[in-house]
Amino acid sequence: MAESTFSSSKRSVAREVSLLAIVMLAGVLVAASLAINSITARTARQQVQALAADKADNVVQVLESQDATARELVRRSFKSFKLAFQPTMSLNEENGELQSYGIAVNNDFSQVDKFTKDTGGVATVFARKGDDFLRITTSLKKPDGERAMGTLLDRKHPAYARLQAGQTYTGRAVLFGKPYMTHYEPVKDDAGKVVGALFVGNDTSIFEAAVFKQAQETRFFDSGGLYVIDPGKSAEEARFLAHPQAAGKRVLEVVAQAAPFLERLRQSDGGDAALDDATPLRGVDLVDPWAVRQVVKTHGWWVVAEVSDREAMASHRATMAWVWGVIVLAVLGLGAGLFWLLRRRVSQPLRELTAAVTTVAQGELTRSFSSDRQDEIGALVREVDAMRQLYLRLLLQVRSAVEGITNASVEIANGNQDLSARTEQTASNLQSTAQSMEQITATVQHSTDAARQANQLAASAAELAARGGAVVGEV
Repeated sequence: MAESTFSSSKRSVAREVSLLAIVMLAGVLVAASLAINSITARTARQQVQALAADKADNVVQVLESQDATARELVRRSFKSFKLAFQPTMSLNEENGELQSYGIAVNNDFSQVDKFTKDTGGVATVFARKGDDFLRITTSLKKPDGERAMGTLLDRKHPAYARLQAGQTYTGRAVLFGKPYMTHYEPVKDDAGKVVGALFVGNDTSIFEAAVFKQAQETRFFDSGGLYVIDPGKSAEEARFLAHPQAAGKRVLEVVAQAAPFLERLRQSDGGDAALDDATPLRGVDLVDPWAVRQVVKTHGWWVVAEVSDREAMASHRATMAWVWGVIVLAVLGLGAGLFWLLRRRVSQPLRELTAAVTTVAQGELTRSFSSDRQDEIGALVREVDAMRQLYLRLLLQVRSAVEGITNASVEIANGNQDLSARTEQTASNLQSTAQSMEQITATVQHSTDAARQANQLAASAAELAARGGAVVGEV
């Protein structure tokens, strides 16, 4: 049975162990690689998001720095413009005439034009008219070239409330389509009543255009980039300030379905956190887009980085493909090396051991075998040889015992023959004895019968004697 099993087994231990090791190693490496891929993918995505946030923040920093610089410059330029007027002025509320040093400021363009000539900015003087502020002289011109005279300061303008309260205001404003950094300061009379306002503005279009150009030219991989939005108070008011094709247009005019995404941007905390499933607003179709929003605190603008996740992770996927290739080659190489090692160190010694065991199983006990290996296989070979020697000793002992049994059997056979002859003689003697016993038995039987008759005769004689005694008594 054992010989049949050995001869019918065609599988290799080295091959089976190698395949099992390859499968286990591949499983471990695949699991480890998947974990590493997940971690590195998350890390890579976070790094790209941080990079996008940093680039958006760079634009924010430039805009805020430019805003701070523009504010400082407009305040300084305002000082020179303010010196041209009396510290306190008087207002004729009936005709709306505002006087400085006793001279009417209305329609006097000398000082405002001088300011424009000296600084390149614009200047305006407002006179109080009820609760409004009316432009009575200005160097600001409309697109048609006419001065923006006779117009009121919009009550929704942030400077309006501060002027009414006798306070200054500095901030960005868009006048006739052109951005300015403006400064407003109330004009008071001797009683401290607000009777007008002075205004200067410096054109910031060149600076903003440079920053917006930088934002528009910023690229993330093949299709991603930056855009800047003035969000206004609602999605309907949101406008592009920097955009590859739609600068100055309302966002919903360019992308009609952008309202939900604009609301998500409005509610976003900003920072490096990305908004997944972003609506592409740069006019380029992106695969798996996400966006990062940064806020220009001085203006409330949004600088938004728009990135395709597929493009962002392309480098990571290429790297992981290379890693997977290395893993496959490593598994194959380790498997081949393990197979060679097992075949040399395990399979070949096992085949030799199998041959030795088969030799013993077939009854060949005179052939000795040994191994100088110090491992389990060497120990097993030595144990098998010890078993062979034990079997050989047992076989010799059995052979000796068999020879002794054979001799004893011959002696027993001879004794049996003598015993048989004696038994036959004894049987003959027993037969003669039996015949004598039969004769004795017959004699005894005859004697018994005679004794019984004598007994009967004695009884009869006794009875007769008794009767004779009775007769004698009667006499």
